[in-house]
Amino acid sequence: MDGVLLKPLGYQKALISSVERIGKALGAPHTRLTADQIAAFEALGITNEWDSVAICTALLLIEVWQEDPSIRLQGLNARPGMIHTKPPDFDTFIKSFANVTEPPGESAFLKIITENPWLTGSQRDHLHEILFHCRDIYHSLTLPGHVETVLGSQAFKPQYSLEPQLSTDSFLLIYDQPILSSQQQIELHRWLENDQHFAGIMTNRPSKAPDGFLSAPEAEIGIEVIGFGGLPYLGSGLLGWFSSHHCKLPSFTFQKPNPVHALGLLRMMMGEPPEYALKSAADLWLGRSNHKNWGFLENGQVVIFEDSAKGLNAGKAAQALLKTVEIDINLILIGVSQNPIKIKALQGSADRIIPRFSHQSWDDYFIDVGPV
Repeated sequence: MDGVLLKPLGYQKALISSVERIGKALGAPHTRLTADQIAAFEALGITNEWDSVAICTALLLIEVWQEDPSIRLQGLNARPGMIHTKPPDFDTFIKSFANVTEPPGESAFLKIITENPWLTGSQRDHLHEILFHCRDIYHSLTLPGHVETVLGSQAFKPQYSLEPQLSTDSFLLIYDQPILSSQQQIELHRWLENDQHFAGIMTNRPSKAPDGFLSAPEAEIGIEVIGFGGLPYLGSGLLGWFSSHHCKLPSFTFQKPNPVHALGLLRMMMGEPPEYALKSAADLWLGRSNHKNWGFLENGQVVIFEDSAKGLNAGKAAQALLKTVEIDINLILIGVSQNPIKIKALQGSADRIIPRFSHQSWDDYFIDVGPV
């Protein structure tokens, strides 16, 4: 969805705002995160702002500690006076951050403490708290303010039962924009009227989940903005609930680039209930499935549009798993971006890269796409 059907300006502006706010709280008021730096994070596979805001906070602390080793992030109020006078150098870290593993915050912690052996035990503990709890809203030092910025203060309190720290409207509702024009939306809906055509939305955005698993309806907000409420979608809320409650695995396990994300959505696109679709996808991933369970996909054509490599790689991994039960699909992977940094990252995974997902004849995507 983001970067293909939707300009995710809300997330980008919320991330920039969150990092700037944390900079002021740490006495570094010249802190800025640029759009190119965000694109570079995403090219590394760090597409969740929960991770990137925490990593930026840790990098900022490394610089601030050169001036005052006692500084700690203890809230979002601006610190009086100026501790650090220069903009932080995020680029050096991003360019040298190789082999990022899930979750990225833990990878970043290991890299930071290895490259900065002068850190005290107390400072390492503070970085550990920031980077290892960055996805846990009840323990994170960086996530509550960022999520409040994304959802808006009014929606934040009933969602998480936490007191707002800010007074803001939802950046998603203010800034997100649909990429398709009204006419292009009509044409795509018309294409979907063919009973041989199916579509769905594969997103790592938080989404609604059954009781017992906390996840905000950020995917649903995006779907409302783009006007495709009738399409099946699979977001991180449902995936997290299923992996943790049904498989006893970390909540991020089945998110793209994991093939379960793509396989589960394919079954949902065919009309299966989400829980059943995810169980079937997980069974294949665990080696507990067979040809009969996936015969409906035999010789089918699947096209994935993505602005980052994660979704394309989920498709590749799904295709490989299907081959293990002798199911062949014709898979076409299309990268969507105009950003040179993202284009470079997509080139290793995409069959073709286009600048925008805005076509009048949707059938054109289902022919031989040729070389990249």
